[in-house]
Amino acid sequence: MHLDQHQLSAITSWMTQHDLVAPEETILSAEKAGEGNMNYTLRVKTSLRSVILKQARPYVEKYPSIAAPVERAAMEAAFFSAAAPWEGVEAMLPKLLYFSPEDHLQVIEDLGEGADFSSFYARKEAIPAADLASLLGFLHTLHQQSRKNPPVDNFQNRAMRELNHFHIFDFPFQPGNGLNLDGNQPGLQALAERTIFREPSLRPKTLKLGKRYLADGDTLLHGDFFPGSWLRTSRGIFVIDPEFCFQGEAAFDLGVCLAHLYFCGMDWTAAFSNIRTHYGSFDESACADFAAVEILRRLYGVAQLPLSFSIEEKEIATILAINQLLSN
Repeated sequence: MHLDQHQLSAITSWMTQHDLVAPEETILSAEKAGEGNMNYTLRVKTSLRSVILKQARPYVEKYPSIAAPVERAAMEAAFFSAAAPWEGVEAMLPKLLYFSPEDHLQVIEDLGEGADFSSFYARKEAIPAADLASLLGFLHTLHQQSRKNPPVDNFQNRAMRELNHFHIFDFPFQPGNGLNLDGNQPGLQALAERTIFREPSLRPKTLKLGKRYLADGDTLLHGDFFPGSWLRTSRGIFVIDPEFCFQGEAAFDLGVCLAHLYFCGMDWTAAFSNIRTHYGSFDESACADFAAVEILRRLYGVAQLPLSFSIEEKEIATILAINQLLSN
């Protein structure tokens, strides 16, 4: 089935066919559930409840010209299944109710109306300390449990990692890549020209780090641990969208987190301190390197953020990141 909010009869037929509707239950409506980048996601309301339908298509939903593997739906479903027995992890994940491999479509528990943490990019207020402690505690437990209890499923997620590798470690650092950076913010192209494209040793560094990202490891990662995947609801804090999950190096999840804490207005040193306090010991050098690449790819790559940074602040962030990558 090709999921479409305007085809309520097709949704009703599909859910009935898969025994997802009780005899006395009527499907009332379907509406977009947020503005996700990767997938087509609907909130389907019935006479008894509401659920989330999430379909992976062979392209990125926000950028249809970018091909993306539909296998990401199966990876996310496998992540939910693997994490279900892990206390301290499963309580902060929505429950997977059903997965259709042939349709690349998940039916997921509806957590209710909520908002992700993207509002903190405005830097008008700090991420609440208790929320950050919960999120980093979740990540610590996920990593620890996956090493103690290796998942049965194969979490290489190779196709998604190759897509991510290109957009994180390669494409943003290619001179003449065709991106209209001034379309994101006037002056950004000139900033790129005098910083990341002027430093010839930078791209070899990012590509070398990218090889570490592509290497298999023994730790199950969320793979995209940033404010867009952190959800605040009346029921508490949840972590969503683990479709980029894979078994690799824990420092990648932590580096992504560190970069986005910086984007949300937290001092670099304070961000490290928070991670140490609530996560525990980790490879700080690798974490800083992955954070540096994440900063640069978010400033100069395709996946832009609603940042409140001026050009001057982006230059400071760029120099910070470049210096980190070239320091070792």
